[in-house]
Amino acid sequence: MNLRKPLLAVVIALAFSGLAQAGELMSASFTSDKVFVPAFKALPTDASKPFFAVTFGEPKVEAGKLVLANGRVTLGAVGDASGAIAESTAATRPDGVLDLSKPYKITVKISEASTVIAGKDTFFIYVNNSTAKMVQSPLGEASVIVRAPISELKAGDNVFNATLGDAKSFLQIRAESGAALKIESIKVESI
Repeated sequence: MNLRKPLLAVVIALAFSGLAQAGELMSASFTSDKVFVPAFKALPTDASKPFFAVTFGEPKVEAGKLVLANGRVTLGAVGDASGAIAESTAATRPDGVLDLSKPYKITVKISEASTVIAGKDTFFIYVNNSTAKMVQSPLGEASVIVRAPISELKAGDNVFNATLGDAKSFLQIRAESGAALKIESIKVESI
């Protein structure tokens, strides 16, 4: 009996099964001025709810860029019937639709980043935290996976690697009161 063919099939299957785990978890280019509606991008688990939700401030889209200044936006958080995202607490948090149980990278393509008020110009990315307070998350201070002053951001792709999360996670991006960002696109990929 020739075992080479079945053995080769098993080796190929194992090699490709690792590739199936890697890949894009979400991607969006802000080409529409109506980003915070399901028609732009809906949750994969509920087509009636938007993937992007404002949790603070007045983020908006202008000329194909998400303008984030003194505001917060969740990516993949599951909202209530009206789409509102519940505030996380030290004990609870909203569910999410991103599987962040394996290492991943977040690519934020920025066209412009400026300081409005020095010392209050930080860009944050949180995991499983829908507030601006680190203690308002079951993950505590660890919920902040990116804390970058505007001076550390560049025009073009800004790539951040992370390992924190679970199979039902969400992200939140935030620009502090002294920061102004114009974001062209965001992509999250497992690595």
